[in-house]
Amino acid sequence: MRLLALLLLVACPATSPDLNDDDDDATDELPPDPLDLYELADQDEVERTIVDLEEMGTRYTFSDGAEEAKDYLVGRLADLGFVAELDPFLVGNTETANVIARMEGSENPDTVWIYSAHYDSTSTEPETYAPGADDNASGVAGVLEAARILAPLELRDSVWFVFTAAEEQGSLGSEHLVTWLPTDGVSVAGVIAPDMIGYWPLGDEDLLDILGDDESEHLVEAMAGVCTDLGLAHKTWIEHGYCYGDDHTNFQEAGFPAITPMDCVEAHNIPASGEATPHYHRTSDTIDTVHLPFTTKVVGATVATLAELAGLL
Repeated sequence: MRLLALLLLVACPATSPDLNDDDDDATDELPPDPLDLYELADQDEVERTIVDLEEMGTRYTFSDGAEEAKDYLVGRLADLGFVAELDPFLVGNTETANVIARMEGSENPDTVWIYSAHYDSTSTEPETYAPGADDNASGVAGVLEAARILAPLELRDSVWFVFTAAEEQGSLGSEHLVTWLPTDGVSVAGVIAPDMIGYWPLGDEDLLDILGDDESEHLVEAMAGVCTDLGLAHKTWIEHGYCYGDDHTNFQEAGFPAITPMDCVEAHNIPASGEATPHYHRTSDTIDTVHLPFTTKVVGATVATLAELAGLL
C-alpha cells in the first residue's frame, strides 16, 4: 500500500489527498517506508543517462565534452524542477564547474546530506574518446535518478545533489567544494559519493562494495542495513587503505562523514582476489560493459539509504 502511494506521488506530484476526508482508515496510514523507494529506481532512466553521457564522446576536463556534460546536467535537473547552481573553479587555465541542486528539508533545512558523483571522464585517448560509462556515468545516473524519485517527496533534512568536475585530475571538484562548505557554515551530516557502480562481471550474483572510514562507519552500517533488508548482497570496508584520493576522501579529510558505494575495491587493490576491471580508464568503458539490472538495484538501495538518513516524511 505504501509503495503504491509513493508510485502515484512520483507519477502525479501535483495530486494531493483530501485532508478533510472523514475516512477513519486514513488516520491509520503508516508513514512512508524509505525501503519502498528501492522499487522506484527505473532501469530505463539509468540507461538513458549513461548512454547520453557516453554519446558525448569524451567528458575529459580539458575538452568541449566537459562543457557539454555540465550543460546536460543543468538541463536534466531543470526538467525535474531544480534550479542548478554552478560552482566554478580553475584547473590550470581551464575553467570548469561543479553542478549543485538543493532540495530543502521541511524540518531541519540547515542539516545537509550530499549525494555526489563526478561527471568527467578519462581514457587512454581522453581528448578524443573517453566514454566513461562505468567511470562515472553510472554514478551520475544514480544521483540523477535519486533527484527524480525524491523531487516530489518531502524530507526532514536538506539534500544536495552534486556533480563534481575534474575528479580525474585529482578529485579537484570535491577539493574545491570542501574549501567553501565550512566557511559558508554548511552543516554536512554525511556524504554518499558513488564512483563506478556499473561493472558487475558476476551479474546479479555480484556484491556491492560499501567503503568508508572510522568516522563514517555509521553511514556504512546504515547502507549495509538497507541492503540487508532489501536482500542486496554487499561487503563493507572500514579499516583499509584503499581507493584513497577519490572524491569521498576529500570530504572525509574535511571532517564530513563520507562513504562510496562502488563495484571495484578488490579489483583495484587486491590482485589476489581474482577480480579485475579491464575497462577502467579505457576506451572500452562503454554501456555494453555495464550490467544494468544490478546497477539499478544499487541505485535503488542508495536512494532508500539517503531517504532513511534524511528522513522521509
